[in-house]
Amino acid sequence: MVPTDNLSVKLIDSLYKAKKLAPSEVKIYENFTNLTKELMKIAELSPENFNNATTDQISEKRQNAQYSELLKITEVRPEFTRRFVVKPNGEKISYKDGFKLMSGFWDLRNQTMAKNIYKTAETYPGKKIVVLTGFLHRYYILKELKRINNKHIIKEFYE
Repeated sequence: MVPTDNLSVKLIDSLYKAKKLAPSEVKIYENFTNLTKELMKIAELSPENFNNATTDQISEKRQNAQYSELLKITEVRPEFTRRFVVKPNGEKISYKDGFKLMSGFWDLRNQTMAKNIYKTAETYPGKKIVVLTGFLHRYYILKELKRINNKHIIKEFYE
């Protein structure tokens, strides 16, 4: 499913450059690319600059643009049902179906990471736990930990 994720975004980009997207699709794609560019600039800075609530909000918007908004394009355009990738098990999967799987996997992956972090905190009460992850996961994991956690203190590495 991951190869179809990247290939789907590349296909959307090629449709965009060829001016074949509908106006509503153009808006979705430009929002996604603008948010991506904004985060790339922030990622060039020191960690304090991207490990904060402001960047978390941008990251959440960007990931929503990728896994919810771009899905609106892949779900309706025939180009995504006519292109396939062969998975390692030999099964063919369309770009459309692969992108949809990846979109769902994004939520499952982050929810699972948060649950595992919480379980580790429960296993080692009173101990410091350091969590290292990509900053695009940070907003989701923090939100999920706040939802399931009622007793552990969450601190930034620089606090």
